[in-house]
Amino acid sequence: MQVNNRHLEEIQFARAIAIFAVLAVHSTSTGVGFTDHSSPAFLIYTFFNYAGKLGTPTFIFLSSFILFYTYYHRELTIDLFRKFYKKRLLFILVPYFVFSVFYFGIRSYLNTAVGVPFVPSEALVNFLKDLLTGNAYPHLYFVFVSVQLYLMFPLILYLFKRFAFIRRFAIPIGIVIQWTWVTANSEIFQIINKGSISLSYFMFYFFGAFLGVYYDKIAGWILNWRKSWPGLTVIFLAYLSMIFFYVRINYLTLTGQASFSSMLYEFAWSTHAFTAAASLFIFVHLMRLWKLPETKKFLTEIGTVSFGFYLIHPLFLLILRQLLPGGDPLIFHMWQLATMIITFFASWIIVRLFFEFVPHSWIVFGKGNKIFGYGKTQAQ
Repeated sequence: MQVNNRHLEEIQFARAIAIFAVLAVHSTSTGVGFTDHSSPAFLIYTFFNYAGKLGTPTFIFLSSFILFYTYYHRELTIDLFRKFYKKRLLFILVPYFVFSVFYFGIRSYLNTAVGVPFVPSEALVNFLKDLLTGNAYPHLYFVFVSVQLYLMFPLILYLFKRFAFIRRFAIPIGIVIQWTWVTANSEIFQIINKGSISLSYFMFYFFGAFLGVYYDKIAGWILNWRKSWPGLTVIFLAYLSMIFFYVRINYLTLTGQASFSSMLYEFAWSTHAFTAAASLFIFVHLMRLWKLPETKKFLTEIGTVSFGFYLIHPLFLLILRQLLPGGDPLIFHMWQLATMIITFFASWIIVRLFFEFVPHSWIVFGKGNKIFGYGKTQAQ
């Protein structure tokens, strides 16, 4: 059965906000690492660095939501999945490969600049290893995780369609799967880069799937805010509480005032990110009630370029940090702010120019649109 779901501009709003969070985390890392712990600026850097750690799980949550919103009510056929993999993996795997080569080349160049010899045979082996594990550059693990989830999607979709129990209890099932993996990894596997394993994000994946399946009911509940406001308020308050808790324990840890178990850090991060995803989903739907055409147009544009933005922005951070002026703390802090602003506009402009003027721009930045189709032709 073919179902024509409406285009959800709210998802582009959410993507835009999520990419702002990613930029906040990456832009403040230098400030966290090099600012005196007794300085008020350190608290500010720490807040934005940890409060912003919702980007990756939110993107996974949104991707899962769109997949299930788009495909759940369709008949499962070989042709459906063939088109799915052509549409999804092509626009992700090719840019992933391009940027893996690009960033690996930059890393190799920087290593040779400090005297590390470049051995082609070793470099090739290291590159292939990094390519297959999402480690060509720190931020590429997200794409690697996304590919894992895309590969599992047909099976998970079948299970959701086949078993009502899985559909109805998707959220607790996702939490159980994720925490079973977290516990098993802590006690048995002890994989250091567990963030590159998709099981580390299953509560977000299943949360998105649940909302995709029951979207009409949930969206109706959100938009009927005069009746649903108590529930909405609880979710927002839970998110605000988790921001405080997550930032607080990390601030105490960084300043040497306290130390906590790895499971508490994991709980704080995952619960903070989960409530953030829920709050963001609610917020962007409530935006439907607001008459803010220019704001919505801006967020739609940033959401449209968000994947390409994610891929390219570390390049500008790397360049600008090489130019970091020393000496006066005020200059240091001003440069951190300037770095974030320059990185934002440079990344946005580069991706937009590619979409607008470069043939086959999808090879570099994935699926995009031209400015005259402002936010309307971007694939969800």
